[in-house]
Amino acid sequence: MNVGLPATPQAFRGVWQRTLYDEPAKAPYQQTDTTTQVYWLQGKHWHADLRLPADSPDFSGITGLDDCNRRQLEWLARLTAFAGITQIDSELGVCTWHRYQDLCPSLEKDVGLLRWIDGTILEERHPHDQYVEHWQQLSNDAVEDVIQDAQGNLRWLQIGDHAMAITPRPGADSADALFAPINSLTDSALRWRASLCFDYLERSQDGWRVVLSTQPWRKGVIYDSAANRLNSSLVKPI
Repeated sequence: MNVGLPATPQAFRGVWQRTLYDEPAKAPYQQTDTTTQVYWLQGKHWHADLRLPADSPDFSGITGLDDCNRRQLEWLARLTAFAGITQIDSELGVCTWHRYQDLCPSLEKDVGLLRWIDGTILEERHPHDQYVEHWQQLSNDAVEDVIQDAQGNLRWLQIGDHAMAITPRPGADSADALFAPINSLTDSALRWRASLCFDYLERSQDGWRVVLSTQPWRKGVIYDSAANRLNSSLVKPI
């Protein structure tokens, strides 16, 4: 029996920006974060999420992973960026993000409890109150475009004038490096971990501009089409 992909309810689709992170979710809060730049694109089935903290090393003069030193590589490999299929039980307010591509994967399932605050802010809360997040919807444009590669990897998720472009990692002989501690990896393994690239882009009259990226030297690059952005990733060395 064929089972269709779950369709995300229309109210949850669009472009979201995180405005607050706190942990634990119960007062008194111990760790509050309003400085990390976080964008979540949610389509009918697919999601893509990119988070860049404010404590970035200096990447001046860097043009690729080969130029990065050890500290820069470790910072890149620890970033949070992921994409996959979203499953929402709107009656219970339970959301599961099935992460098919994950820059820094964990063995913990990604599940959150969702509720609306004042009809404008979406609250996400960990089932055991480990954290709470607030999300502001920037756009709920119904125009959506999804591009996958031959292996089924998400390469492009577009919601109106916003998009997330993903360059998958090259194949590996073993998945051990995905879950090994960052500080135990060789520089070569770190470059492989960080080679999964997420670009958050916005469209203007000049084309698609990279606003944020898990490879910071890409910020500001402009592509005139999704095809050119995806084709450019095919020739980039690790």
